Amino acid sequence: MKNSLQSGFTLIETLIVAALILVLAGMAIPTFQNTVADARMASTQQELLRIRTAIDYYAFQHQEQLPGFDGQQWSESEFRSQLLLSTDELGASAAPGTPNFPYGPYLTEAIPANPYNSLDSILVLSSSSEFGGPDDSTGWVWFTTTGVFKANTAEETPNGNPIFDL
Repeated sequence: MKNSLQSGFTLIETLIVAALILVLAGMAIPTFQNTVADARMASTQQELLRIRTAIDYYAFQHQEQLPGFDGQQWSESEFRSQLLLSTDELGASAAPGTPNFPYGPYLTEAIPANPYNSLDSILVLSSSSEFGGPDDSTGWVWFTTTGVFKANTAEETPNGNPIFDL
């Protein structure tokens, strides 16, 4: 007589283990997705705070004149150079360390990309500009008449509030 002790798992045991793994994965995936959404929102809030602080500090040092104005018109390139380079009291910009340009730079790194659409471009809206709402066409929106800087995205927070309202 042959003694056949078999080792291994039965089909039932394998199915039970597979079912348990699926249940655990079903519980973990939504939690992971919420964590990613929370991290993206926190990153956006941090970038907005950093840029808004730079705008406020620029205005403080330039008799409440907001960045982005070259004396004749508002532009994205002027906004960038006034925050990323050194400036004089009139807002003209030059490389950091240039004599007679004692202010700034207000940001030590480039304008960050919007975490929701990976764009770093800025839609600069002057008093005559129209804005139809967030559309992800640029990374950011700069409202020059009010001094408000916002993320240009139609995405929502995990709570359902518009990211644009952060």
